[in-house]
Amino acid sequence: MSRAAPWAWAPLLPSLLSLLSPFWAPAGAEAQAASVLAPRQVRGLLGDNVTLPCKLQTQDHDVQVMMVTWTWQDPAGRPQSIAVFHPTQGPSYPSNPNFPEPSRLEFVAARPGEPLRDATLAVRGLRTQDEANYTCHFVMFPQGGRSAPTWLRVLAKPKNHAKPQEVLLSALSQEPVPVAHCISEGGRPPAQISWSLDEKANKSQVPGTLPGTFTVISVLTLKPTIQDNGKNVTCTVEHESFEEPSLLPVTLSVLYPPNVSISGYDNWYLGQREATLNCDFRSNPEPTSYEWNTSMGPLPSFAVAQGTRLLIRSVDESINMTFICYVTNVLGTGKAELTVMLREPPRDPSHPHLSHKTIIIIIVIIAIVFAVAVFTYLLFRRSRQKMYRPSANGTISYSAVSNNATSPQDLPTEGTR
Repeated sequence: MSRAAPWAWAPLLPSLLSLLSPFWAPAGAEAQAASVLAPRQVRGLLGDNVTLPCKLQTQDHDVQVMMVTWTWQDPAGRPQSIAVFHPTQGPSYPSNPNFPEPSRLEFVAARPGEPLRDATLAVRGLRTQDEANYTCHFVMFPQGGRSAPTWLRVLAKPKNHAKPQEVLLSALSQEPVPVAHCISEGGRPPAQISWSLDEKANKSQVPGTLPGTFTVISVLTLKPTIQDNGKNVTCTVEHESFEEPSLLPVTLSVLYPPNVSISGYDNWYLGQREATLNCDFRSNPEPTSYEWNTSMGPLPSFAVAQGTRLLIRSVDESINMTFICYVTNVLGTGKAELTVMLREPPRDPSHPHLSHKTIIIIIVIIAIVFAVAVFTYLLFRRSRQKMYRPSANGTISYSAVSNNATSPQDLPTEGTR
């Protein structure tokens, strides 16, 4: 649409309309025959285009619209004319400090020579200064003036990002330290930031890169532990321009020397073919080296180090010792010790197996029984030899005792055989 030159008297329209409207406005039912429809609020994004709807609703088809004007309310509350449409002369855009570029305003539906019922106004290339109260005013004859205000709200969609802040674990530090940052840049109005972790967050706000915008910074702080390393937290950013909150995941990073332990020693026994020890660790950053050793010095020949794994090729009595694993990263070295004590081989249920202790006890018991038997046999034999010993001339003598003998004289005399 071609743009008409500004009317010389257009800046005086707000004052003229306020003076003429009371005289033109009829009373009674005629005053209710026409009304202006416009939204209470319109929102637009900074740099985008927006339309301010404004339509005349009337049941009187003969109503004559003499003029439509849009006014903008300056910070002091004074209305200033920014756009005028005449049914025959078309549009005009009065010079205004807030709209130095006439091309930013345009009536999108009104046409010269046509009934003027739609005064919708487009505002292009929104700036923060455009946020204000706009009033659409229809001047009619003989109904008088009708108007409706619309608040134009200018929003700027922020750019959001979050990142962890590496922190060195220290037993001496007792105060919370920053572990993550969440930043919402160039928003209008300022964004709202919250964290999924129920810890203290420090919030600050600075001007954005564009006039009228804001950058919000939220810093999450806590007393870090080893368990906090790798923990996932979420930064939530809420803003008027978002249909849904923006969720930004952050993985915390706590730096600490290796925390080491040894696993794999479980039910080893004599005669086992192979065994393995594992050097387990937690470390941030990652380790730079691993080393296996024993409390007596270097590894024996039957033990082979394979990084975090120690292979034991043969399991016998010589393996009973203390193994040590060292893990090193740029922050320091951690170690773990494990003492190996072998047990007896596992028993086969189909072939009961006696322990060395049990065998020794059985042998001792058998020896004792055997010794007692031999001793008893020797005593018995000696007793029999006394009972049946031979006489001097090689004959065996016997003696008998009568049950009726009462004196030595009655004893039988010795005989020979």
